Amino acid sequence: MFTKNNSNTLIMKQLKDVELCLVSFENFMRAAVVTETARETIKSLSLGVIESENVADISLRKMIDSLNGPYLPSTREDLINIATSCDKIANKCETVTKIIVYQRFSFPADFSEDVLKIVAITRKQFTVLENAIRLLFEKFGELIKNHDILDEIRALESDVDRIEEKLYEKCFDDQTDLARSMQIHNVVELLSDVSDIIEDIADKIQIMLISRKA
Repeated sequence: MFTKNNSNTLIMKQLKDVELCLVSFENFMRAAVVTETARETIKSLSLGVIESENVADISLRKMIDSLNGPYLPSTREDLINIATSCDKIANKCETVTKIIVYQRFSFPADFSEDVLKIVAITRKQFTVLENAIRLLFEKFGELIKNHDILDEIRALESDVDRIEEKLYEKCFDDQTDLARSMQIHNVVELLSDVSDIIEDIADKIQIMLISRKA
């Protein structure tokens, strides 16, 4: 069973820092999907994503350093799994940002709406995950009896999957420039990976619940 302590507080702090990275990333993407956006603006907004990812890294290290106390090995491992998995969300945002900036990548105009839908759904998905992790620490018994909140995360991931498949199909509608199609496909895949990571964390939480219930 998880108990409320300093390490858990630090995990929630890390989650807030990852959330801020997602906010910066959403602001960046809103500009990046508009072809008329000046390159200087794109680069300036990218710095917000990169800096917030660095802040999330620092929060992760602080949380891991706090695990020197008398924890059961399984609890320590679970806490580290949650924290390191959440850190991958910020890392993926930074990766997409750098590709767009350094490769001077631009989405086709008809991709913009769906790309921003993926980003918005992912933000919502992360908020639900944050609430699930809070329940894990504060209302463990309630979460172990009813984990519908984890199913909500999976449902949102399915929404992202549907949009992702739609964009994959559009990537290859025009067969005249397969290199460009593959580049677009790669960025869409990386962008959608954030949702997959969040779903994976939900699965990890459910496994933790099952192992403790047994």
